[in-house]
This record gives sequence, C-alpha cells and structure tokens, in this order.
Amino acid sequence: MKNTSLTLGLALAVAVSFGNASAQRVPASSLADLSLEQLSNVEVTSVSGRAESLQGAPASIFVITAEDIRRSAAITLPQALRLAPNLQVAQFTSGNYAVSARGFNNTISNKLLVLVDGRTVYSALFSGVFWDATDVMLEDVDRIEVVSGPGGTLWGANAVNGVINVITRTAAATQGALASVTRSDSGGQAVARFGAPLGDSGHYRVYGMALDRPDTERADGALRPDSTSKRQAGFRADWGDAVKEGFTVQGDVYDGGKFPASSLAPRVRGGNLLGRYHAHPAGGGSYRLQAYADMAEREDESGFRNEARTVDLEFTHEPELARGHEVLWGAGHRRTRDSNQPNAQFAFLPADRDLTWTHVFAQYQTELSPALRLTLGGKLEKNIFTGVEFLPNLRLAFKSDAGLTWAAVSRAVRAPARLDRDIFLPSVAPFVVQGGPTFVSEVVRVVEAGQRGFIGRDLNYSITLYRQQYDRLRSGTLSSPPPVMLENRIEGHSTGVEAWALWQAARNWRLSAGVLAQRISLRTKSGLPDPASVVALGNDPRRLWTLRSSWDVGRSEVDLIVRHVGSLPAPAVPAYTAVDVRWGWKAAPALTVSLLAQNLFDRRHVEFTDPAAASQIERRVFLRLAWQL
Repeated sequence: MKNTSLTLGLALAVAVSFGNASAQRVPASSLADLSLEQLSNVEVTSVSGRAESLQGAPASIFVITAEDIRRSAAITLPQALRLAPNLQVAQFTSGNYAVSARGFNNTISNKLLVLVDGRTVYSALFSGVFWDATDVMLEDVDRIEVVSGPGGTLWGANAVNGVINVITRTAAATQGALASVTRSDSGGQAVARFGAPLGDSGHYRVYGMALDRPDTERADGALRPDSTSKRQAGFRADWGDAVKEGFTVQGDVYDGGKFPASSLAPRVRGGNLLGRYHAHPAGGGSYRLQAYADMAEREDESGFRNEARTVDLEFTHEPELARGHEVLWGAGHRRTRDSNQPNAQFAFLPADRDLTWTHVFAQYQTELSPALRLTLGGKLEKNIFTGVEFLPNLRLAFKSDAGLTWAAVSRAVRAPARLDRDIFLPSVAPFVVQGGPTFVSEVVRVVEAGQRGFIGRDLNYSITLYRQQYDRLRSGTLSSPPPVMLENRIEGHSTGVEAWALWQAARNWRLSAGVLAQRISLRTKSGLPDPASVVALGNDPRRLWTLRSSWDVGRSEVDLIVRHVGSLPAPAVPAYTAVDVRWGWKAAPALTVSLLAQNLFDRRHVEFTDPAAASQIERRVFLRLAWQL
C-alpha cells in the first residue's frame, strides 16, 4: 500500500507538469469566512427537492459543510458523519460501521437512505449500506445534508428514519492540483486530484485514492483479522451553468478488501457511471433528467458472494406557476439484477432475482399567508414484493421574528429486501430459518415539530420533537418444528428530541453542541412471542451528545470534538466518551500540515456488538500533509 501511495503521488506530479500551464484554478467554495446568518442561508435540496435556505427548510436537517470536514479528524465518510448530532455512528470492524438516525441501529441497519450525488447506494440485499464499499474523496465534498425523519415522498421506500445526501463540488470548483497523505504508525490514506478546463464551457477533474486499515483487537488482546486495503479512482465533468442549462457526467471504480477475503474483511469491488442534464427554458419551467449504472461485488471466506447490477432513470419537472405556488413532480424506474452463490451456511433462493422499483410523485407548495407555507406531497412506488406503496407528506412552516416554526405528518415504509423473503439457513433442507413468503413492508407514521432561529446575532439553534409509530417490523415467528419464519410481528413507537446550536463566541472562535435523547418502546403482537427480535431492534443509546470547538490562532487552527454515546442494553455495551483533536498549520501558501488525533484520551473502547468479541476502537494519531495549487 505504501508503494501504491507513492505511485499515486508520482502519477499526479506527472499529470500536473503537463496540465498546469493551461489550468486556470477556480477557487473552491468555502464556508470558512461566512457569518452565522450566511451559514443558516446555505442552500439545501434534500427537504423539498428544490434549492432552499437551510433556515427555511421545514425539517430536522443538519448540514456538514466542507469546512466542517476539513477542520475535523475524519479520515473516511462514516467518520465525517459523526459531525452530525442527529446520527448514531458506531464502528464494529476496522472498516465497517453501523449508521442510523432515530434508533434501530445494527450491523444490517435498514431504515436510512444514503445518496452520493443523486445515486442511491443502499444494497437491495438487505436495504442498508455496506460502508466499507462506500468511500468518497472528502476533499471533494461540498456538503452532506443529514435529514432525520422520513423522506419517502421525495426519496422513496427506504427513507424511513432519515436521509443522508452527500453532494460533491462541481468540477469548476476543484481546479488545479491537490495531493494529501495521511499516515499513522499503522494505516492511513493518500489522495490526489487534478482539474482543468474542458472546452469553452466545461471543466473536469480526475482523482485517485488509496487507503489501508490495520487489524483491530478484542478485549483479550487477540487480533481480529479485519485489516483491509482499497484503491479507488474517478472523474467528474460539468458543462454549462447551474441555472439555465448544464450537463454532468461522473463515475468511480474501486477494488479492495483482504486477500484472501474474510467475513471480517470481504473483497469489495465495483464501479458506477452517472449522467445528469438540467435545463430551464424560458416559459417552460425547469426539468432534470438523470441516469446511472452501478455494479457492486462482495465476497468473503464463508462463501458469501453477491453481485448486484443496477440501472436507474429519473425525471423531475418544476413548471412555472403563479407567484406563491410551486409544484415539483417526477417519475423514475430502477432495476437491479441481484445474484448470490449459495454456500453451506445459507442461501438466497432463487439465487438470481430481478428487482424493480417504479415511482411517480408530486409535491405542492403554497403560501397560505406571507408568513405561513404549506407543503403537500405524495409518492406512489411499486416494488416486486408488495406492489404499490403510498408515501404521503404534509408540512406547515411559519416564519416570524423568532425564526421558523414547523410541523409535519408523514408516512414511510421499508420495502422488503432479499434478506426478508429469500434467505434460507442452512442452504439445504431442513431449514432452521427461512425468509417469509408473506413478508410485507415495515411502516412508520410520524408526527414531528421543530423550531429553528437565532438568539441575538451570535447563536443559531434548532430543536425538533418527534413521535414515530411503527407497525409490521421484522421478527421471527417461533414454530415447532422449525423453521423460524421471518414475518412482520413487532410494533411500537419511539419518541425523542434532537437539538443543536452554534455560537460565535469570538471573532476567531466558534462553539457548537448537539444532543439526541430518545426512547424506543417495542412489543410483539399478541400470541406471537419473540423477545430476541424486540431487544435487537431496540438496541440503541437513550442519549447522545457532542461538543465542538474551532479556534483560529494566527496561522494555526485548533479543532476539537467531544462525543458521548450512552450505553447499549443488549448486548450490553458501556457508555463511552471520545475526544478527537485536529491541529492544522499553514506552513506555506500551498502546504498545510495537520496532526489528527482520534480517541485522544481513551486508549480503547467498544462501540457495537458483544464487548467480549468486538473490535476495540483504539486511540490513533495521524500526520497529514496536504499540498494544493
């Protein structure tokens, strides 16, 4: 991997030597110098499907900015997601994480929708995300919009408890050359990027990254063989502008894991290619057409071999209406060919299956008064397992001198995945566990309300209260004789509060804090006991809180984040508090030197699964050298 990193750096140097003469660097958009008021008006798109200010978005949304990421100790995308106070991020191997919003976190978490530049990255196998296969070059990220709460009307059947929308910068905003090496005593990564003009109205960038992660240890000191390495490369090209007409094409390829592959460090490889065209003709309203293809392969020593090939097409249109009235509508179709080779432990039957999702949606916004806005929308989405699902949404937003007050009611579903319908353990009869042929969508109905605003000029805050009513959650039905059938036999509710604030304590010092308090109550439906499933579904901390500090001292930057995660009930995992620190120094106009410390005051702790066998997440210190022209 060290040789790979060196080769990557040399390749970039050669590319720069040929391309630097013609490249005209366009400064990247930075939020470093924005006031709190300007930060609150950053445009977001994940709530209504159109650009609107963060301050005016009627949802529990937190934005991780490019500056937040740069001024953190994050190395990977899941680590960057720890900056969002409305997410639970738990590491359980060297390269894999469990990520959720509003609870229900586990190693196959399935109620959170994740997008990267409009491309859905969840697996049709279990409706969740393989985080060890999902990497982006953090230096290219413009912002990450984290919406907690359902988003089914816009994003579909898996946006149950939240949406993570990773949005990268345009190619025009990433011109010139960049190289960064981040190393510790064991493990790290190297990234390189080059961007230049393309014709009269276009720009492009290409990038490469290489990373390696060391083995973790158990509590008894034994190594877990979960070390991995990965290589990834990609490009993006943009033509036109963001308003009148523009076209984007981008793609990535990756290959990584362990050789030979293991269940703790599987082999992962794949690639994707996306094209997007948008236009706003005079008098015709704006529209967007997007298409992408995605291929992902995964295998481990247990014989698990999954291959998924996806094509997706989506169209959205926003017609021009009278002032005070806005409509956004669209339609789309996704098709996945999912293939799994059976092994002695389990099988997916049939081994190959074509999965399709087809949707049409419409959302209407109107001003009931100068201060009161109504949003009403719905989506019809069809899947091959349960047919058509209806995903409605109603929101009210009231603007006043105190800020924005909003309330919403909505319905979302988690459509069945292959894990629910097609899995058999073992792979031949007699089966001990079997997918449920009658398994239907899990349902949530949500009521939430929030307030966002300012106290004076120097403190910005957001607070949300919610109650989520669940029905038909996944469980196993005990039968005699076996098998255990997967069915929808759990119901219950969760209540909670999400709050965060940002305070400009001084001209060169910002402080922020966030808290999530939640209570989840689940039960089996009468006559069908399955306490193990109830416990597993509700294995979440009741409290999470974070404190962050960003301080500029001359040419240096000192950044700190303190994260506290409450205890988990079953399996019992103790609460822990982690401190991450970054010190950055502008050594030269093109060179930045940083020291990154993760878990600075904690030698090691467990974040997920049984502590006796789990990975101990250790203290790590990195040196980063970043060069940019």
